[in-house]
Amino acid sequence: MLALGRDPGTVLPDREASLLSGGEGFDRTAAQLRGVLRLARSLATLEDEQTLLQMVASTARSALGYSVCVIALRGDDGNFHNRASSGLQVNDRTVRTLVVSGPAFEALTHASIALGGVHWVPPGHAVRDREDVKSAILATGVSVPSRTWQPGSLLFAPLVGSDGKAIGFINPDDPLSGELPALDQALMLETLAELTVVGLEIVRARATERAARAVAEAQRTQLEVLMRASARVRGDIALDEVLQSIARAMTNAGGFRRAAIYLLVEGETLEVRATVGLDVEEDEALRSNPVTLAEFAPAMQPEMLMSRSYFFDHRRFSIPAELDAKLNTPAPDPDWEEGDWHAEDMLTVPLVAISGEVLGLISLDEPNNGLVPDRAHVQALEFFAEQCSTAVQHAREFEVVRAEAQTDALTGLANRRALEGAIRRAMDRFRDRGEPATVLFIDIDHFKPVNDTYGHAQGDVLLQWIGGVLSDRLRKNDLLARYGGEEFVALLGDTDVEEGRVLAESLRERIAALDSAKFSGNLPVRISIGVAGLPRGLLSPDEVLAAADAAMYEAKRRGRNRVCVADEAHPPAVGVPPIPLTGGQDS
Repeated sequence: MLALGRDPGTVLPDREASLLSGGEGFDRTAAQLRGVLRLARSLATLEDEQTLLQMVASTARSALGYSVCVIALRGDDGNFHNRASSGLQVNDRTVRTLVVSGPAFEALTHASIALGGVHWVPPGHAVRDREDVKSAILATGVSVPSRTWQPGSLLFAPLVGSDGKAIGFINPDDPLSGELPALDQALMLETLAELTVVGLEIVRARATERAARAVAEAQRTQLEVLMRASARVRGDIALDEVLQSIARAMTNAGGFRRAAIYLLVEGETLEVRATVGLDVEEDEALRSNPVTLAEFAPAMQPEMLMSRSYFFDHRRFSIPAELDAKLNTPAPDPDWEEGDWHAEDMLTVPLVAISGEVLGLISLDEPNNGLVPDRAHVQALEFFAEQCSTAVQHAREFEVVRAEAQTDALTGLANRRALEGAIRRAMDRFRDRGEPATVLFIDIDHFKPVNDTYGHAQGDVLLQWIGGVLSDRLRKNDLLARYGGEEFVALLGDTDVEEGRVLAESLRERIAALDSAKFSGNLPVRISIGVAGLPRGLLSPDEVLAAADAAMYEAKRRGRNRVCVADEAHPPAVGVPPIPLTGGQDS
């Protein structure tokens, strides 16, 4: 919404005089009509909403004789947002940030004088004192000395949809005639507004048709991807693989070059689990910087809604530096033009389950056509997101079932099945790339007296405590499993036997140094450990475990509370002398 100069407080022309002013030359009217007709003919080929709006703004200047024109459309938030402008001498970003609220628009319409289907608000009207009106007005200069047009006048032609409600408005300013529009001029502006509404309906229908076509063309591929994902979900497949398939389908069908899928963890943290179109460094940067839902909130404000998704328009919003650092925003294109997608723009499509639970977000960037997506395009993306949500739920449910099948119920550690699979994969890496791995077979010394003296419930507490202490001392990529009874097995990746022996000794010393009285009564807790590397013969996981188990029993035979290494003629035993215990036979 624009205003010319300051309110001068001059005497207003009466309405009748203003309607008859401005000249009546047939040639001028004919020239204006030709300009409007050129715009009408262009509707046969226009495909893009932004291009249409820019052409309408230019036509208001070149054909109807205004030096400035701004066009605003009503957003999903009910407010009117500037979408196109022509002839302004101020920064376009400033114009884009001006928003006419729904109540302010209604107040201006009610206060205006009707010039046919066009509305004029005199400069001295009290409505101009409303704060929401003041914040929406931008002052411009005057090109022609004023006659009946008074500085500070507001002129707008509503864009009325088929339901009779305003979907936007055309705001021409600074008439080159220096006069308010006469009846014929007001009718020409009203015709331009009607033509704009028709044009919007046409380009939006075409966009919807294109989106429907894209959905139809991509649906078969999308369904195939989802069917394959569903089939894999029913088998042995990780959630991340399902998400990666979905990310590829989203970009292939959705028309974006870059995509990242965030999953919501524990209701507050967003973790990147799949990306498309990012290089290795960008992918690692996003994955290593989880974002809380509160931190991401500035990119998902109600005023950003486009259908059910959120469009972060860099011209209207600024992203906090902390969030920007975690989003890996690319460098802006120096040749960026109005209507093009900007590097700081962002489209976020929520992943929402049928139950309404928010599962995560899909962040999309760099549309293939380089343009800001329209509502129909976004709705097509939301169709895919609905399919994604179902697949994600199924994959999550499968991962829970699989985790339960591979987790020891008492300690929460991996169980024997998970351990054997991990050793098999380590053997494959050893065979293919020569990557070493070492197995530690760990047994709690004198565990039976704890059960016999204090009961199995206390023995279970001791097992949980030992499992936690061992886990805390291992590295991130190591695997600790409960093998059975009081036995634990650690698989150390990319570790040779000597490194494994050193780590085993540190585990033994750690357990021996801790005060275990509250877990085992007055019975001290110690562990014996057998160490075995992967065999050159690439035998089965059972044989690797058997070698480590034999080394562990050698440690017990030599006095317990020791570490022994397998496959040596005289296995070295290290540690301290055993502590004599009473109360039963060792387990």
